[in-house]
Amino acid sequence: MEIQVSIDLPASPKDVWGYLRDVTKHSEWMMDALRVEVTSEISEGPGVTFVCLTAVGPFRLRDHMEVVEWDPEKLMGVKHSGMVTGTGKFTLSPISGGTRFSWDELVDLPWHFAGKFGEKFAKPLLTTIWRRNLRSLRKRILERQEAGTGAAAGGLINVGSEWELRHYGPDHVVRTSTQDLDLSREAEALEILASTGFPVPRLAQRLSTSSLVIERIDGPTMLEDLTSRPWTLSRHAKNLARLHKALGKIPAPTDWESVSDGGSIVHLDLHPGTIKMNNGSPVVLNWNRSARGSSSFDAAVTYVILRTAESNSGRLAQLLISSLRKRFAKVFVKEFGAAEVLTEVREAAELRLLDLSLSPNEREAVFALARDELD
Repeated sequence: MEIQVSIDLPASPKDVWGYLRDVTKHSEWMMDALRVEVTSEISEGPGVTFVCLTAVGPFRLRDHMEVVEWDPEKLMGVKHSGMVTGTGKFTLSPISGGTRFSWDELVDLPWHFAGKFGEKFAKPLLTTIWRRNLRSLRKRILERQEAGTGAAAGGLINVGSEWELRHYGPDHVVRTSTQDLDLSREAEALEILASTGFPVPRLAQRLSTSSLVIERIDGPTMLEDLTSRPWTLSRHAKNLARLHKALGKIPAPTDWESVSDGGSIVHLDLHPGTIKMNNGSPVVLNWNRSARGSSSFDAAVTYVILRTAESNSGRLAQLLISSLRKRFAKVFVKEFGAAEVLTEVREAAELRLLDLSLSPNEREAVFALARDELD
């Protein structure tokens, strides 16, 4: 089955290639690609192998691919193996005002798609999906252009109680304290954690003590994913507990302040709202509160947040989050170890009450949880 689609993009081949060369980012604009996982030791160039989890209607398949052609700013070709076999090719051609992006596929579908007969139905469907994908790619290219070159902070992305996040070129963001707080601890934490392989954004530059340039992480937060796909509750809750366990194996510098017994790095604000799901994998953000302590205490702080924090989401999302909150916390605690977490809840609640941004309702809920009176 042969499919050919193309689109004109308002960017140079160099700029388009700068985005396409990272195969893990293809799931950002391919609507049928749920996740891309690199399986080779190298991450780009000829010889890269990767698996794309693809969804078309009710069908799910793992498409195994290898990069077999690679001409920077001109061509990327892949070979499909596994259930789908054949070849695919991206070609970039300079045109007036931008780049013509051509996508050519010559593939054979697996037998359970009814072979040649199934192709008669699959070809128009896949052609429609891939044309939509190219429109999504164009949108992503435009968003990257709007983000600027990175010479200065760009448009506002998000604002917290103590910080703001702005674009800083196509691949980075700048995180700045709006209260002129020192973010050196966060920078140090990011450097330590990245060196151990723990999933955090990479620190690119320290613009000042209160402003950091970090890797841009795309994707929904774990909370957003949970709200839109409630059936992922158990998996997300268990992954959150495993992140705490992994963090508990990483020693904190001895000069960091201690918030409990133990000598590992603790996050103190690690919950589904501070985790981005990048191609299906969690990346932990916001390390400005990091300190030294035990993973069980850090997990207890998370438990307090899970049970008592208010949502700023819409009304429907609030109702959904409220109904899931207790169940999520229960799965989280069981996966981490209930005995370890629950013995730390009172002390974790005391720390939580030091946060001046808590609403009156949240404070009352924290007090009730500490007294074991929360429903």
